This record gives sequence, C-alpha cells and structure tokens, in this order.
Amino acid sequence: RGDVLENHGPPAEHGARELTPRQRDVLRLLAQGKRMKEIAAELDLSVRTVESHKYQLLQTLNLESTADLVRFAIRQRIVPE
Repeated sequence: RGDVLENHGPPAEHGARELTPRQRDVLRLLAQGKRMKEIAAELDLSVRTVESHKYQLLQTLNLESTADLVRFAIRQRIVPE
C-alpha cells in the first residue's frame, strides 16, 4: 500500500513543472469535465492530438487514468476544487 502512495506523491508533483503550456491547457479542460471533442474544438486541435496530449500527460506524471489526472490538476491548483 505504501508503494501506491509513493508512486502518486512527490514524483507527480515534480512532473507538473515538466508540462508544456499545451499539456496544461489539455489537463485543465479535462479536469473541467470537457470531452475530447470539446477540448479539440476549443484548442483548435484534432481529437487525435488531444488524445496524444492526454497519453503524454499520463506518462509524464506517472498516472493511470483520467480520474488521476483530475485529482492531480486539483492538487496543483490547475483547476479549482
């Protein structure tokens, strides 16, 4: 159980500084509950590109799901609680 908490603690916090501005935009909109299609339209990207940014976010932050991304965004104050 401790390993799980370690994997979602400080390394992910450090990862926030490694995000590109576009990744932060995608993360913010995902955390606001927007769908891929809505994010793509708002950022003038293809849905496939948005999916690619999401995948990169998961990899960079060592997270496993959209729910994990949302929690991360709230902890980092990328979106309000």
